[in-house]
Amino acid sequence: MNMKSITGLILNTVILSTAIIFPTASYSQYSQSESSDDHWRVKTNVYVELEEYQGQRDSQNNKVYDKASMIGKLSLSNPASTWSFDLEHRETLRNHGKNFSNSRDSYIRNRTQIGVTKQFIKDKISNLDINFTYRKESNDVTPGSKARSSNSLYWVMPSGSINLDERWTFNYWGALYYYSNFYEANNYEFESEVGVSYKLTNSIKAKVSYYSDKAWDNEFTTQSLQRQIRLGLPVTINQDWSISPYFRYLINDNEYNNRGSITQQLRNGYRIGTQVEYKITPKLALWGGVAYEPTKWKYPKGSEKTSGNSNKQTMYLGQLGVKYSW
Repeated sequence: MNMKSITGLILNTVILSTAIIFPTASYSQYSQSESSDDHWRVKTNVYVELEEYQGQRDSQNNKVYDKASMIGKLSLSNPASTWSFDLEHRETLRNHGKNFSNSRDSYIRNRTQIGVTKQFIKDKISNLDINFTYRKESNDVTPGSKARSSNSLYWVMPSGSINLDERWTFNYWGALYYYSNFYEANNYEFESEVGVSYKLTNSIKAKVSYYSDKAWDNEFTTQSLQRQIRLGLPVTINQDWSISPYFRYLINDNEYNNRGSITQQLRNGYRIGTQVEYKITPKLALWGGVAYEPTKWKYPKGSEKTSGNSNKQTMYLGQLGVKYSW
């Protein structure tokens, strides 16, 4: 893929975001003029994301990036309503090389999702929301390459919190996914996170949680299993700056075949990262994120993602984006 193609990819994302944002923003402003306390609020988040595994190469032995993504998100909410809505579009260059050129292994993943959230409980003690989302994914390969499977994803996700006292809060969410796949069998997944947060001061909060992710095939044979301990320390420095460092200890990450035997197993690993946000104006903010994740695996991985006798793998993540409240 040359720079002209990348420019087209960016323009597609920008055009889509613009087509969504401005009509909705206009409606939001109209509603706000009708009532200052009851109107729909529009928020957008547009960012780029780069994910790289150290040493990763394609089948022609060329260095490639695992993922280079352009993401546009939009949320629509009203404090007077128990309903909220969100839309996301993501275009990802997979396995593209230097200057994001393509090869036999490269392809473009397109994901568009729309979700609706219903608020069932909100009081001084607790809150409970349930989200329903539909996502369509397609994978566009280079000419002459084998077609890749696409899918439609449906999920339901309850989430909420319980205030234990003025400082302690119990937080939870869980999501059940159903994948309707083309070219491949359908499958299921359940992802969840439970934990507590403690308010050290009005501007500093500590978080600890347990994360789990398990996937099954269409006969409910386990395909993969992940478990993590997650720590976070979001800090509001002042009215303009905030920082959210985090740490994840990877307990396990296993992959299985259709007979239930382990085909890949994490020996040890962790991720450390942070996100930083700067408010240029009350409505406009710039943000960025970085992460570093070294791991060791039982078996070697393809595309030279792992190296050495210990099958070491190192992942780097970078993000840069713009948020705006319309």
